[in-house]
Amino acid sequence: MEGDHGADGARPSVSARPKSAGDLEAPGPDHRPVVAFDFDGTITRKDTLRLFLTRIRSRRVVASTLLRHAPQLALALQGGQARDRAKALICLDVLGGLTRTEAESAAADTAEAIKRSLIRIDTSARIRWHQAAGHRIIVVSASFEAYVKIVAASLGIDEVIATGWEVDPTQDVLTGRLAGTNVRGDAKVDLIASHIHGPCDLAYAYGNSSGDTAMLARATHPIWVGRRHMPELLEEPPAGDSIH
Repeated sequence: MEGDHGADGARPSVSARPKSAGDLEAPGPDHRPVVAFDFDGTITRKDTLRLFLTRIRSRRVVASTLLRHAPQLALALQGGQARDRAKALICLDVLGGLTRTEAESAAADTAEAIKRSLIRIDTSARIRWHQAAGHRIIVVSASFEAYVKIVAASLGIDEVIATGWEVDPTQDVLTGRLAGTNVRGDAKVDLIASHIHGPCDLAYAYGNSSGDTAMLARATHPIWVGRRHMPELLEEPPAGDSIH
């Protein structure tokens, strides 16, 4: 193993004094360039919330729920708080009353479906490029953390900022409400800053919707991901790289 040898390939002396807790230095700040990826439509080929909801309820029940909230969904097209309210209403109807085990099982099934057929090939190539360059990659998504983190891990990404669901601890049952904010718009910028313990200064950001514009505005290289495949990165792209 790499940690078994010194820099010159020789084993360290067995008589060397092991470091005590007092000798250990606290980890320093992470100075790697930060890269933020949206999830739905950026890493995946389409939105995944409905895919998740239909792992919990039948397609008929989900369709009925969407129809019942059609006026709110129409307003959601304006974005902003109207979009957040529509999502909150739908999740309240569909998720409320589920046990944590049921929700996590549905999330695992959703993640498997995404990994099987919904990952964008061009985005996964970009992720590998950033990993090879030693960049710090964070997935930032309004989709539910329970399945986003599974998909991200399959791509070699261990940092995820995503929407959570509220659980009633007395019964271990979902209330149907979101835990905290819906991770979109300005919330993405605020949560990235909190996560990295500093200003949201991004080297690269990838997104595909109005919910990503605030995050893209904080990147040296903001990359708008459209339907066309992004070319492979062989060198630094120009600032403002935009793929429509």
